Formats: sequence, structure tokens, C-alpha cells
Amino acid sequence: MAQRRDGVRALTTAEGIEIVDVPPGERGALERILEESFEGWYLRHSKGKLQQLEVIRAAVASGSPVGLVMLKKLEAQVGYIYYIAVAKTHRKMGIARLLLQDSLARFRSEDVEEVYAGVEIGNVPSEGLFLSEGFTQTSFGEVSKRFGTIRAINMYRMMVIVPGEVLMWKKIT
Repeated sequence: MAQRRDGVRALTTAEGIEIVDVPPGERGALERILEESFEGWYLRHSKGKLQQLEVIRAAVASGSPVGLVMLKKLEAQVGYIYYIAVAKTHRKMGIARLLLQDSLARFRSEDVEEVYAGVEIGNVPSEGLFLSEGFTQTSFGEVSKRFGTIRAINMYRMMVIVPGEVLMWKKIT
């Protein structure tokens, strides 16, 4: 196993973390994690997506949610990770990595071939997480080359990439 950076200890479901789907009626309990993780526009947007998106997965420890990830298929073979957030008390324990790995496995099981995620410039932990899992930085131009301009515009509209963010990409097939 590759050496872990910054004292991040890998967790597994055997160590008490379970990742589960969260149905719409039970998502209110996840708002506190968003409030600890985001502010301003990101907080408003994440709370809206929490209620809108079909797939919300939570990392649960001792019966309580300690992290979450929000997922969407942009097209049949294209996935997007909106947000990964972990409660302050459970950071630097590998939970975000578990959520990302779980997301990639879920997308693979749904025949998704590539996955995107937006990362705020300067968010070193988030960018490092995605890079460590094989994501690379991409651009609208690269997405246009793969899908054509109209499809790329439609995907960007759903992603909501804003100034100050970079787009990360990974082929998963």
C-alpha cells in the first residue's frame, strides 16, 4: 500500500465507517456537515443540491453521518461529483478518500466511463485528494474536444463550474 501523506489514516467499513445512500426525506441531518465545510455561495449551492440530486451518499460512524458526497450522471457515461464534505471532528481520517473511492466504484457499476469534479483553486486538501486518485486538471476546451461544443456547454451548465475553480477529470473504464 502506498504511503499516506499528512498523517491521514485509511479507514475501511471494518473500522466502523459505512457508506450508505441517503433518501431525500433523511438528508436534513447532513446539513450540519455542509455548514462546517462551506460558506457563502458554496454553502447555499450545496444545500440546494442536497435536496435536488438523486444520489447522496453518507459516511456513517456509530449511527451518525460524518461525511457525504453528492453525485450526478451528466450523461449516460459521464458522472459528476458535486461535493465531498466531512465533519470537522472526523477530518484527516481518510473519510473523504473512502467517499471518493465509493463514488468511483458506483459510477463504474453504472457503466460511467469518465468522472468530473470542480475544485476551488487554493483548496489544497481537495485538489490533493482528487490528484491522488488519478484525476487530472482539464478545461472546457478539452471537454469540447471529447464531446463537441454543444454537449460540453450542456455539461458545464449542469456542473456549475464558477470562476476560481478548476475542473478535474478521470477516465474510469
